[in-house]
Amino acid sequence: MKKIFLIIFSIVFIKYSFAMDIPVKEIKGDEVWQGNVIIDGVVAVRAGGRLKIMPGTKILFVAKDYDGDEIGDGELYIEGEIECSGSKEEPVVFSVYSSVVQPAKWKYVMANHSKNAMFNWAIFEGAYSGLQVHFSNAMIKNCVFRKNIDGFRFSTANIVVTGCKMIHNKHGIRYEERDSTGKISTNDISHNEIGIFPVTQCKGKVYFALNNIYQNSYNIKVGDDQKDRLSFANNYFGYSHEKEIGRTIYDKKYDKNLPEVKFKPFLKKRVKIGEDI
Repeated sequence: MKKIFLIIFSIVFIKYSFAMDIPVKEIKGDEVWQGNVIIDGVVAVRAGGRLKIMPGTKILFVAKDYDGDEIGDGELYIEGEIECSGSKEEPVVFSVYSSVVQPAKWKYVMANHSKNAMFNWAIFEGAYSGLQVHFSNAMIKNCVFRKNIDGFRFSTANIVVTGCKMIHNKHGIRYEERDSTGKISTNDISHNEIGIFPVTQCKGKVYFALNNIYQNSYNIKVGDDQKDRLSFANNYFGYSHEKEIGRTIYDKKYDKNLPEVKFKPFLKKRVKIGEDI
């Protein structure tokens, strides 16, 4: 039988990392979180473990910088499985344990070599990277990423991302595609410094379409190490004229060493995102 933990402003750590004295709790079986969960350090869901997070749960990371890199070291690391099941009325919240939410006060939620990672109706705020997915299968629906350095980040993953909002981050979506596959559609990516940041090793295997990508300092900015031409056709960029859209995309026309980003055909009306979050 699965155990349900009603955790009110406390969590017990059972293992420690002596390299930097960062507390680490390991989850190796089934665990369910509900209520308020305060994390000082790292919680790691090991291979074979399974974490279920109930609607309305708040996971709050203590803003401690153990290694002195000016980034909070709180994190939730998933090698096993995670089912984060919020609802529209009661989203799951990943945030900093503070009355003030600022970027980089905790590290990230990371799914790495996870067979099954599902996040539905969750809010990620105040992190270095709200959610990272690597070498994993992940479904991300109806989530909000705000006030992070990177809202959502991925590489070498099989992903579906839909109905999400990436707002007020440095990078709405940052990725090194490598061998990733999947679809990112009907999301709202706006009011970030950079909306979408394809850093390197991107070849268009992850399909971006029917997204609203607008009112970012740059809607798309290509990384210095990206070599291949990319297409972001069939998205809405906030303008109805090609020249206006082109100015919001940092590619070959700004730096001759960068590849070109194709964006035609483009949508002239905003898309209704996901489940109308």
